[in-house]
Amino acid sequence: MHQNVSRQPSVALLAQLVVCALAVVSLLYIPLPILPLLGKTYQLPLQHTGLTLQAFGLAYATGFLLFGPLSDRVGRKVVMVGGLLALATITLYLAWVETAELFIAGRAIQGFAAATFPPVALAYLSECGSPRQRVWGVAWMSTAFLSAGLLGQIYGSVVAVRWGFGWALLPLVAIYGVTALRLLNAPEHGRNVHPNVSLGDVYHPIFSLLGNPELRRIYLPALLLLMSFVAFYIGLDKHLGGIIEQHGISRMQTRGVALPAFLAPLLAPKMIGHWGARHVASAGLSIAAFGLLLCALVGSEHIPLLLAASVVFVTGVAISVPGLISQIAAVTSPAVRGLAVSFYTFVLFVGASLGPWLGNCSQVSQVESLFLVLAAGLGAAAVYSVVRGGSHRER
Repeated sequence: MHQNVSRQPSVALLAQLVVCALAVVSLLYIPLPILPLLGKTYQLPLQHTGLTLQAFGLAYATGFLLFGPLSDRVGRKVVMVGGLLALATITLYLAWVETAELFIAGRAIQGFAAATFPPVALAYLSECGSPRQRVWGVAWMSTAFLSAGLLGQIYGSVVAVRWGFGWALLPLVAIYGVTALRLLNAPEHGRNVHPNVSLGDVYHPIFSLLGNPELRRIYLPALLLLMSFVAFYIGLDKHLGGIIEQHGISRMQTRGVALPAFLAPLLAPKMIGHWGARHVASAGLSIAAFGLLLCALVGSEHIPLLLAASVVFVTGVAISVPGLISQIAAVTSPAVRGLAVSFYTFVLFVGASLGPWLGNCSQVSQVESLFLVLAAGLGAAAVYSVVRGGSHRER
């Protein structure tokens, strides 16, 4: 059933969705600066505290593959409202849980419920309003998703450290509930529902996607992006946290200094229009690799310069993500584009869930070595992403 795609979403609804996007994706990152605190709270050995991120991240990534196609069958609002109510319930439960086993299991369920929102909200906004509103709606949502990587950590280092992880979750529960209520009264915009199409038919094209060399040049960099981002901050805390605090710089300030870099996606539409998605993505990956290389060269000798270099790294990450998403639109047909984007988000957050493991592996080496390894990976991904495949021409 086709609805009027020209109908404009209200500014209040768009703002509510952006705030909710920030609150949902922050759930992955809030534990990052407080892993030692969570270890003490739930009697987890330090080397196992990364499970709080991995359990959420893997379930979150897996959920993307289900809920994006499911929203094509039953509608965007149904998936978002149901998912947000489930997320509010499990998040409220996690605020009071006391044992490590229940906490890790709850984090996995929380990640799965959280996956109902990002891909479906992006699809919802891409279907409503004028073309200009769609572009800016998606740009603001992308900015919220990326900013959560730092704002979530800042929120964790301020609120969770002072009042505990459980109390830090309660305001988020309110955001999920209010957003669900707002969506109940919002229109369903210009989407096609295909209730008679089986999920098996929806997923069948995934094998052709994986066989597409152009998409492999997108998925591999996506795997490395958030893995490098999470591993960077875990390595920074483990190796240099004490030294940075001796300079009078808190963990919140360590992360906050790079926050303006996550406004970069708002520049993406103009950059992609000028240079094309492929070159914007490759440039972002190169900038991120260069920032990590600078971090490795500076090391612990000059902390202010190290933090300045981290801004370069984060800017590169923020430019890469919308560039890679736009590349998918350029190399796929509309029939498989939704599945291609869902698989992209799956790969992106599988990388994020592997970040704690990589950061913990760095305990046996110098932090400079970790930064060099991450820089080499992103540098190789930048070269790989820009190599043209076959005779394909970017549209």
